[in-house]
Amino acid sequence: MGRVLVVGSINVDYVIHTDRVPMLGETVTGRDFAMNFGGKGANQATAVVKQGCEVKMLGAVGRDYAGKLALDNLKSYGIDCDGVLSVDAPTGAAVITVCKGDNHIILDVGANAYVTPEVIAANEAAFAWADIIVMQYEIPIESVFAAAKLAKRLGKTVILNPAPVKEVSDELYSYVDWIIPNEFEAELITGIFPEDEARAREAIEALRKKGCKNAIITLGKRGSMFWDGEKIDKFGIYPVRAVDTTAAGDSFIGGFCASFCQGKSVAEAVSHAAAVSAIAVSRHGAACSIPMADEVEEFLREQK
Repeated sequence: MGRVLVVGSINVDYVIHTDRVPMLGETVTGRDFAMNFGGKGANQATAVVKQGCEVKMLGAVGRDYAGKLALDNLKSYGIDCDGVLSVDAPTGAAVITVCKGDNHIILDVGANAYVTPEVIAANEAAFAWADIIVMQYEIPIESVFAAAKLAKRLGKTVILNPAPVKEVSDELYSYVDWIIPNEFEAELITGIFPEDEARAREAIEALRKKGCKNAIITLGKRGSMFWDGEKIDKFGIYPVRAVDTTAAGDSFIGGFCASFCQGKSVAEAVSHAAAVSAIAVSRHGAACSIPMADEVEEFLREQK
């Protein structure tokens, strides 16, 4: 089945749709307001558990109504939340404007800032339990370092989604087995924008030279490029009508993590991840848009 520990953020998303993004000082009329459960950590944990893995979540929520709802939501999927703290701070929040299928996000980390290195150290048993550790940058960067070091000391596989991008020491990359940025994050880390296949290859090599053992760069409508352990390869996309890209990257990462944890090859895991992401962007919402494993299998059969 595979055991996965997700160390990261838990947010509530406040989403509104509009036909265009307002200019400075302008008010526009929106529609279809919704409150959804999100945060990169929570989204990725949801994607992994929906693909059939056992998942523990390490994070923090506030002692507010939003925090209770977010925690209940994670538990409803079967995610073990014993490692989620309740703190005297607002639950992390993302205000999202969706315009023509793309999203514009303002984030308040809130309670996520309380996932400290001390919290990481106190949860060593959860790290020992897991096969794979998944992390992002919506918790303090020193906590990401602490989690990566602990994971490698225990011989675990580390997957890092470097989002939102922060300046970090290359030491962190030496602990990373799989780094999975999108094209913009890859450029900010390497200075190389993967505008075509040749440049994507250069960016992957640059990520590996920084110390990451393996890399996958997601390229939006152009699919993804990845190091399969021996060579750089590419995978396209499954054609769908995108209505909300909010959880696209998180769905891809969760789908890849679950497949890889279940013993699939890198190419198979990337194909599965692309299918999870394709289904998610064809639906509205963040965690709620992520498909179950049987939906993904049916989707892949239809594509064949």
